[in-house]
Amino acid sequence: MKVFKIIGLVVLVVFSISLHAAKYDKKVNPTELYEKATKHLNNEEYRKALRVLGKYTKSKPKDADGWTLYAFTQRKLKNYKKAEANYEKALELDPKNKIALEYQGELFVETERLGLAQVNLNKLKELCPTSCDELEQLRKYINREAEKSL
Repeated sequence: MKVFKIIGLVVLVVFSISLHAAKYDKKVNPTELYEKATKHLNNEEYRKALRVLGKYTKSKPKDADGWTLYAFTQRKLKNYKKAEANYEKALELDPKNKIALEYQGELFVETERLGLAQVNLNKLKELCPTSCDELEQLRKYINREAEKSL
């Protein structure tokens, strides 16, 4: 009987060590994280998206689109300073990132810095001489804010 207890104890210890090791040996799949984050964003689950995007940007630190989504999520949660820093990170990685320029411009509108939003609009005009979705969206965002102040 004592032998069975010892064997059972050994099996239990080995099993728990395996579980513990598996918990810390998980490989982060950036594609899965990005898909999960966009699902949360589509459902307006910003806190969940924020956690996932934090992991994603750690796994893909040179992905401007990841930093843009991370900043967008922080902006939606009204974490404006963090959002601004992460838009800057995205634009540092890709200065012509139209989505980052649009969203950063929206941040400037929300934080009452219309002059800076206009700078982003002008950059988008240079990138999209015949127009593009990001240019039109930022133009509408700025115009809505301007109409509110009339």
